[in-house]
Amino acid sequence: MLEQSPPCSEIIEDIEDLISIQDIGPKERYSSRKNVKVQVKKKNINNLPIPVPIGDNIPGIQKIYIKTWGCAHNSSDSEYMAGQLAAYGYKLVEDKTLADLWLLNSCTVKNPSEDHFR
Repeated sequence: MLEQSPPCSEIIEDIEDLISIQDIGPKERYSSRKNVKVQVKKKNINNLPIPVPIGDNIPGIQKIYIKTWGCAHNSSDSEYMAGQLAAYGYKLVEDKTLADLWLLNSCTVKNPSEDHFR
């Protein structure tokens, strides 16, 4: 029978030795990066969207004036409404001339409130 010779001319015991023989060092590996230039991508101003003016009908940007008449229940209701409106972004104002909306809270049901005080 014919004896076959190994395909490699040198026999290496461990695959890690094979890699370490042919591997280049870190300095050589990254030396080519000196020529890389970092550039900022230029924006095409023709493709930018045109800003749309904010309308007055967007919720949460208006100023609200609150006036309350009546019993303690009415005052409590107005405080609750004011808290809800503020949480949604509405600005509460003391000067009614600056307000976009007036919230007027009055009590028309007198009997239960009057009975409570008797």
